[in-house]
Amino acid sequence: MIVVNVENAEMMENPHGVDVRKLVAMEKAQIFHVTLKPGEALKRHATPVDAFIYVVKGKGIVEVGDERAEVKKGSLVYLPKDVPHTVSNSGSLEMAFLVIKVV
Repeated sequence: MIVVNVENAEMMENPHGVDVRKLVAMEKAQIFHVTLKPGEALKRHATPVDAFIYVVKGKGIVEVGDERAEVKKGSLVYLPKDVPHTVSNSGSLEMAFLVIKVV
């Protein structure tokens, strides 16, 4: 059994300058917890693997390729590999989401 508490999870340096914590890193999957303060955003980037984000708190804007959608707690978004994407906090409170990378 693997049990991880977000507050105790390893904080990772990242090019976005935001709070990213590694929850799980296995051979075929990685899970990260990302927190964005109001006005913060991930820089537009692409990943070499398919990924999903699942919003656990707050609301924001997700852009994948040339598509854009508002998301809130409970939203799940598919991020295809090699397609540029970004996530921004459009609310007045913290936004938190999980990034699930499928290797």
